[in-house]
Formats: sequence, C-alpha cells, structure tokens
Amino acid sequence: MLHTHEVAGSNPARPTFLINSPTAHFTLVTMKILLISPGTLEDIDSRITREIPYLFAKNLFAPHAVAAVAALTPSCHEVEIHDEYARGPADATLAENRFDIIGITIISNQLKRSLYLAGLAKKNNPKALVVVGGIGVENLISKNPENIDVVFHGEAEETWPRFLEDYQKGAYFPLYKNATKPDMAKTPAPRWELLRADLSSYTAALVQTTRGCPFDCSFCDVIYTYGRKPRSKTIPQVLEEVRKLSSLKIKMIFIADDNFAGDKKYTKALLRELIPLNNSFKIPIEFTTQIDITIAGDDELLKLLADCNFQSVMIGIESVNEDSLKDYNKQQNLRTPIGEAIRKIQSYGIIVLAHMIIGADSDDKEVFRNTARFLSEAHIVHHLCHPLAAPYGTKMWYDLKRKGRIILTENDQIKDKLDIVTNIIPKQLTRVELFEGLADYWEEIYNPQLFRKRAIAFLEGINYKPEIKDPGITALWTLRKMLSRVFTFYMFDLGKEHRKAFFSVLVATGKKGMYLLPKMIYLYTCYLIDYKRSMHDAKVARAHAGWERKNPDKIIIDNSVIPISENLREHSPQVITAAYHRVRNKVQGKEQLYSAVIAAMVDYNDRFGATFETFDPFQQEQVDNFCDRIVDKLPVDHHHTTEALPIEPPVGFTREILDALDNAIRYRNMSN
Repeated sequence: MLHTHEVAGSNPARPTFLINSPTAHFTLVTMKILLISPGTLEDIDSRITREIPYLFAKNLFAPHAVAAVAALTPSCHEVEIHDEYARGPADATLAENRFDIIGITIISNQLKRSLYLAGLAKKNNPKALVVVGGIGVENLISKNPENIDVVFHGEAEETWPRFLEDYQKGAYFPLYKNATKPDMAKTPAPRWELLRADLSSYTAALVQTTRGCPFDCSFCDVIYTYGRKPRSKTIPQVLEEVRKLSSLKIKMIFIADDNFAGDKKYTKALLRELIPLNNSFKIPIEFTTQIDITIAGDDELLKLLADCNFQSVMIGIESVNEDSLKDYNKQQNLRTPIGEAIRKIQSYGIIVLAHMIIGADSDDKEVFRNTARFLSEAHIVHHLCHPLAAPYGTKMWYDLKRKGRIILTENDQIKDKLDIVTNIIPKQLTRVELFEGLADYWEEIYNPQLFRKRAIAFLEGINYKPEIKDPGITALWTLRKMLSRVFTFYMFDLGKEHRKAFFSVLVATGKKGMYLLPKMIYLYTCYLIDYKRSMHDAKVARAHAGWERKNPDKIIIDNSVIPISENLREHSPQVITAAYHRVRNKVQGKEQLYSAVIAAMVDYNDRFGATFETFDPFQQEQVDNFCDRIVDKLPVDHHHTTEALPIEPPVGFTREILDALDNAIRYRNMSN
C-alpha cells in the first residue's frame, strides 16, 4: 500500500504516506461532515450498562475519538456526531444524503457494524467521501476496501486537517499517516458540546493527558500507535478539559492514558493542580485510569491519587506466574511482590482493577486455581481476565508465528471475539482446555459470596481517608434519585445471593466509615458489571470449546510469510543508521527524514529482507540506492522550514523506524 498512487491533482511521484499537501490555490468551501461512532444493542458492555437502572446510562464511555476529530476540524465546516450507543442506528441519518465527508471510527469489537456502515454510507451518499480511522483500522480495511476512500493510521492531529485541505484541492490520498508523533501541547480539547444532549447516556467521559508507554510488553501493540516515549499535554490544557466536563455535568472522568504514571514527575505536578480544581466543584468528580504497579512504591503519588478522588486504577497484573511474566516481558511486575503491592495501593481506598491474562507458555492447568487464590489473598474486588491473544506484528506474534502457533481468525466463529476466543495455540494447554478452564474460573471467582469476602477484606484494609471536599447534604440531595434506585434494585431486583452480599458489604462499610458509601456503591457496581460480563463470556467460551472439539479441521494455522526477517531485525541498527546518514542532508526537516527512511526501508525489505544475512559493503550500496530513489521523488515541503538535523540518529531512532516498518508492511500485506 505504501507505494506511489496517482490521484486527481496530485504529484504521481509522491508516496501516499507523505502527507504534504499540493500548493495549488483553492477556494475554501464549507463542508458538511458526519462522524459516526458505531455500536449495537447486542454489545455486552452496553447491554449490561442498560440493565443496571441506577446508572441511568446506555454505555460506559462517551465517544472520545469522534469528539477529538471534531475539535481538529476548522470551524468553517459543519460537524455532526452520531454515536449509535446513545442515538441508536445511524441508518436513517446516512439515508439523508446531505454530507460531503462521512467518517467512521473503527472499534475492534464492532467490525461487522463498521463494515455495514461503510457500505451503507457509500450506497446512500455516492458523492460523499467515506473515511475511517481508529484502533480497529487494520482489521477493517482488508475486508471491505471498496467502500472506503481514505484510511487514517495513528494520531490525527496533523493528518486530519491536512486531509481536509487536500480534499478541497481535489488532491487527497488513500492513506494518511505521520512518521513523527504530534506535539500534544497543540492538541485542542475534544468538542464535547456536540454531544451535550447525549452526555447523560454515559457513565464517564474521557480525558487523555499523555500518549506512549515506556514498557515493552511482548503482547502489546500500543507502540505502533503512540510510541514508547510518553508525550504530554500541558497541565493547563488538562485542567481546562476537566473544567469543561464539569460544566457539562460529567460525574466521572476516565484518564485514558496508556500509563498515567509513565512520567511520574508530570503526573504528580498535574495532580497537585487537579486536586484544588476538583474540590472547587459543587460535587467533586470521580476519576479512574490505567497505570502500572510501580506506583505501590510511591506513597506521595498514592496520596495525591486518593486526594484527587481516584476511585480505581487499572493495572496490568497479567499473571501470578513469574515465568509467565517473563514470557510477556513484563519486567516491572517482577520487581515487587504483586499481592503486597496491590494491598498497599488499596490501603489508600483506591480500587485496583486487576487485568489478568491466561495462556502463556508457562501456564498449565494449575494456573486457574493459582489465579483464584491470588485474587483472594490480594483482596482484589475488580478484575478482568482474558485468554492470551497475540496482536498482529507484536513481538509475541512474530515468535508464535515462527513456531506455527498463530491461527487464522477470519472464521465467523472466531473473529470479533478475541477477548474470549484467542488467535494462538497455547503450549501446555489445548485451546479447548483454555476456554473451558476460563469458563470454570469466571463462574467460580465471581460467586457473590466469594466476592463478599474479598470486598470486606478490601474495606478493612483501607487506612487513609482522602482529603476530598465533603459536599454534605448537597450531594445527598443531588444523588437522592440514584440512591433510591440503588437500594430498590438490590432489595427487589436481584437474586438472594447478590442481595445478601450487597447488604453485608454495606454493613462493613458503615463500620469502617460512612464516608466510604459512594466508594462501596462504585465497588459493587463494578463487580456487578464484571459478574454479568463474565457469565456472558463463560457461555461463549463453552460454546466455542464445543465447536472446536467437533470441528478441529476449522482451526487453520497461519502459514503466511513473516514480513521482516530475523537477520534484518538483528542488523537493523546498522541498516537504519546507514539510511539516516544517506538522507540526512537531502531533506528539509524531521518529518521528511523519517518518511524517507521508512519508505526506503520498505523497498529494501521487499528486495533483500528474505535473503539478508549480514550488513556488508554490498548491502550498504543497496541502502544508498533505495534512499536516493526515495529522496529524488520527494516534493518541496512547504509545511516545514529547513531545520538542522543531528549528525547521528537520535536515541531511539532505530526502534521507531523498525516499529513504523512493521506497521507499514502489516498495512500493505493486509491491503493486498
């Protein structure tokens, strides 16, 4: 895909991933843009949310992606947002044929719906451009490219405005993707006001403060989107977003970072400013986020989180088996006793949402029992557990692919279910044993009475009372309707076991301190969501295990060729450094340099990747040739001024280019 494409008004020698716009004069015209966030009533999280009446919500999280893209759109254009979870199917809106551009954010668990919407948009709006982006893009574009005009990869701060400009010039490209990472200090706040009428339909809205994660877990593909080095918004930016959401009556904010503590100095500085802001609101906002286990060793940070009203933090525990953590390259979890660390975090009244994975090479049949025992000992009241899956292009995918342990997932029984049905063949468990073991585990660990014991132990372990503004009678009056629904629901609408567990935990809360009542309701609500989701997942896992037992011939090994040879990966520092030196003095800035090196490496890998053995003078000459060919085709970049580039590649350059090369080849192979 990353080869030259000729489009109307464009330079046919320009690669599609270079996002420099043509310089021809054009007249700005107001465009009507529809941004769709897809969803179905069958989605399990949405269904569970609607089943809990006191949440007064239709889905867990407000659609951040479309609100963020709307904020990147120049004010001269008209933008409309349609979130299907809040407003229902977008079919009628798409039938109106009044839009110039229809954008769909692709969600991994809504691929079928996304495909349908793309086809409907193209059918009913034949003159409109259908564009897609989001975390599920790689899975979508290979299946239905005929209904999609433009694909956006990664962050959109620079590519979306550039595309709108190119489109109005009649010279847009089928692929937009930056080689460098946007400056988050220039990222505008999402246009939540476009969703004002829908915001009460969600339990929480999102704020993103940083992107990127310094860790290198083998199963994670975050680095392909956001990179390894954390980048941050300014603290005033974040405070303004929180202030805006408070004015829109948002009660909970999810800090949607890959790792909120990736830069602890920044996190602490932000929290010191966020605490007084939150206490200035009539009723303080509740927060939750994703973070890593190392916060257990930082009492100052834990106190700041508690005082800022963080109800919970999601932590990737992944496994209770140290060998499995080594399999995952989860080094940070090997530095401290995990159970002790979780109890320390929870002693501040912060609920740990423990994310667990089962299916590593070191996992055997005992892993289910050991994991259940760990949850009890660590007093974990909120957790998610999935089978191990290997995202395409990650270190784990390459390793298992070489071993013949990656299966094709196009089968209708597998696709769209990878949080329950994995794409790998485990080492010490059969796939059927993994699915049935998980089903047994889910049904056991979410037993209401076992949860009751863990919840009471959690409450008894709290020894810090946060310094949060007490809204007093104001909060009780404001929340009276919700509290009435809570007690009615648990008294009359649930079964005896849940009712007994709820009121037992309520009594324990009263003994510890009634200031914990909101946390106790939050805690039990999280458990109820976990319980309902896991009972659903257990049924799916059992049904699929039965299907695989009867249809072993339908589980097909992926025998496609690995895109990048191991020899080339091993010598990548030499090869990529040589490319850097070749193009450094021939480009106008960092963006062109990165783009040129990536393009040269794509072509070089095509020709020599499969046969590469060592980097010798012949290979040096070939790198020079590929770099020269790319540089000779580069247009003058009017969006960047000429800048001095370092003589040697910056720290991390090889890793960034290799990650981008992985992603570029992945996209092209799937497109073909």
